[in-house]
Amino acid sequence: MISGRERIRRVAAALVLALALTGCGLPFREAGNWEFLSRIGEEMPGAGAPNGSVAADESSGPADEAADEYSAAVPEAAREAKVLTWQSLLGTQEQVEEPEDPYTDPMAWEYCFQYLDEPGQQWYRDIQRILAGMGQEQELSAECLEAGLTEEDIDRIFCYVLADHPEYFYVDGYRYTKYSRMDKLIKITFSGSYTYDSQECDARWKQIQEAAETLLAQAPHGEDDYEKVRYVYETLIRNTEYVLDAPDSQNLYSVLVNGASVCQGYAKATQYLLNHLGIPCVLVQGQVEPGEGHAWNLLCLDGEYYYMDTTWGDASYRQAEGDSQQEEGTPQVNYDYLCVTTRQLLRTHVPGQDVPLPECTATEGNYYMREGCMFSACEEEALRQAFDRAISEGRQEISLKCTEEAVYRELLDHLVEQKEVFSYLGPDCGTLHYARNEKQLSITFWFS
Repeated sequence: MISGRERIRRVAAALVLALALTGCGLPFREAGNWEFLSRIGEEMPGAGAPNGSVAADESSGPADEAADEYSAAVPEAAREAKVLTWQSLLGTQEQVEEPEDPYTDPMAWEYCFQYLDEPGQQWYRDIQRILAGMGQEQELSAECLEAGLTEEDIDRIFCYVLADHPEYFYVDGYRYTKYSRMDKLIKITFSGSYTYDSQECDARWKQIQEAAETLLAQAPHGEDDYEKVRYVYETLIRNTEYVLDAPDSQNLYSVLVNGASVCQGYAKATQYLLNHLGIPCVLVQGQVEPGEGHAWNLLCLDGEYYYMDTTWGDASYRQAEGDSQQEEGTPQVNYDYLCVTTRQLLRTHVPGQDVPLPECTATEGNYYMREGCMFSACEEEALRQAFDRAISEGRQEISLKCTEEAVYRELLDHLVEQKEVFSYLGPDCGTLHYARNEKQLSITFWFS
C-alpha cells in the first residue's frame, strides 16, 4: 500500500513532467544554476533572469511590435494554449493522426527544390507537408539545424515551396517559434497562415479543379507542345480581365474561377495548367518598369527554356495601367511575351535573384518564329506570305517582329510610311489600325 508521503512524491513528479512536456518553465540544473526553458508570452518565474534561456515566436510584423515577434505577410495568429491532461501522462490519450494532404499536386514541377542542398530540401518537405495539411506549430527537422540551417533560411525555402506549388492557393504567410538554450537554437516550429478554413478550402479547391479540367479537356492533343502552350496563353488572356483590386488576386482561384486577377494570379494559373499538360513550368518573380513587382513564368518546351508573361500578353493589363498609347479595339492577345529569350525579356523585365535561372537562348518555340512572322530583313515575298496566311485563317489581326532595330525601322517605313500594308490586305480592307512595341521591335495590325 502506497504511503501518503509516497503519493505526494509521485504527484509532484508528475507535475514536473507535465511542465517539461508543455515547455512551461521546467527548471533544470546546470553548473549549479537554475535556468528555465520557456516560450515568450507565458508567465513564469525567472523568465527575465540574465541566465535564463528563451524560445521566441519570431515574426516580421510591424515595427512597433516586440522584437521577438515575427510573422511573414500576416499578423501573428492567436496562440492556442497547450493543455496536458493526466490521461496523456498515463499514455491513454488518443493519438493525433497526421492531417491528410488533399492539395499537393503530383504534377507540379519542383524547379526551386533542386537548387537546395540536402538540409534545405528536408525543410522544403517539412514546410510543404505543414502547408498541405494546413498545419500549425509543427517542428522543422532538428538535424537541419545541426547541419547549419538557421531561421534566416525559412523565408527563402517557404518562397521556394510556393514558387513550385501554385495549388497552395490558401496560403498567405507563415510564422515560426524558435527555442533556444544557452544562446543555441535547438528547435523551430512552423505554422502556415491561411486565408480560409478547411471547409472553405475544400469547396474552392473543387471549383479550381473543375474549372481546370474544363480548360484542359479543350487543349490540343498530340505531340506538339507549342500548340498547348499557345492554347494556355490565349485561353487565359481571353477569359481573364486584369483588375487591380480583384478578390483572391494572388492565387489561381481568381483566374480559373473568377476570371479577374493580377500578375500573380495569371502566372500561377499558367503554371498549374501547363504542368498538367506535361510542360514543366515555374513561377518567376521580379520587377518591371518603373520598378514595380511582377510575376511571370519560366517553362521548358521541347527541352529548351523560355520565359512567358501571360499578364503582359493581355491588352486589358495595359488598359488597367492607364497606357495612353493603348488604342480602342486593340487585339486582346499580345504575342510579344509568348516563349521569349532572356535577351528579349530583359528589355522590360528584371528577374529576382532568389533562385538561379537559366539563360534562355532558344527561339524555335517563339510565337513569331513558329508563325512565320519573324523578320531578319524586310522581304516583300515573306510579308505577303504572312498576311495571306492570316487572312486565309480568318484572322483580323497580324503581328510581325524583327530581329534587329534597323530591320524594324525599314519595316515600319515600308508598311506604314509608304502605306504598302494595303497592298498585302487587298481591296476588301475597310478599316486598318496598328500598334507598335518599340522595345520588343514588333508591330500589330488589326483590320476589317
